[in-house]
Amino acid sequence: MSLLVLVYHRASAGPLGNSAEMLDRHFQLIAARCANVLPGDALAGRRLNVCLSFDDGYFDFYATVYPLLKKHGLRALLAVAPGLIRDTSDAPAQLRMQLAGEAAFSQPDQGGFCTWGELGEMARSGIVRIAAHGYNHLPLDDPKADLSREIGDPRRSFREHLGLSVDTFVFPFGRFHSQARERAQREYPYVFRLGGAINYRWDGGILYRVGADGMASPEAPLLPSRLAGCHCRFFWNRMRGR
Repeated sequence: MSLLVLVYHRASAGPLGNSAEMLDRHFQLIAARCANVLPGDALAGRRLNVCLSFDDGYFDFYATVYPLLKKHGLRALLAVAPGLIRDTSDAPAQLRMQLAGEAAFSQPDQGGFCTWGELGEMARSGIVRIAAHGYNHLPLDDPKADLSREIGDPRRSFREHLGLSVDTFVFPFGRFHSQARERAQREYPYVFRLGGAINYRWDGGILYRVGADGMASPEAPLLPSRLAGCHCRFFWNRMRGR
């Protein structure tokens, strides 16, 4: 059984995103060809299992990706840093959609990220599973990082604001040191990093994700040559202890 975890960011064309049109066609292919799974789901034996994961919780996920998931009958994991989330936003939807990533992070009151209300709506739908993405989206390979704050506090924040018990942690920037890894794996059943590799089970340790931003075609992450490379990368990473 093969488990491909794809990671996306924005719903706009560019190196850190894909246009709505590209995502629409891409999701159509995944719905037709693959088993769409979330952490802990039983894996299909005869089909490629694909977990869709989006990082950061930009407003364009709510405005564009969420409707596309509903259209194609898919589900996705949304990794969110609760320290950046606000209760509401008075900014116009178009402005929130267009806010650059740097501005969204440096000025979270501008509404670049989903609000608590929008996150709650999506979580209740069963279409979107919320994951912790640190508390303030800080790189966790920094020895000065407060691991209690960045790894432990998101779970409490999601319980307080959404009434959710979150079981998945996604390392911001894919970066961590050994203490951060050990703590995350103690507190969350499912922990994700980058690594460009396939997985074969949910409980095989830290899980790899493969970048899917800036796709040249809707089938790009699913091409046999790309998947073969992901399989090779899994064993190479394991040999290196990564």
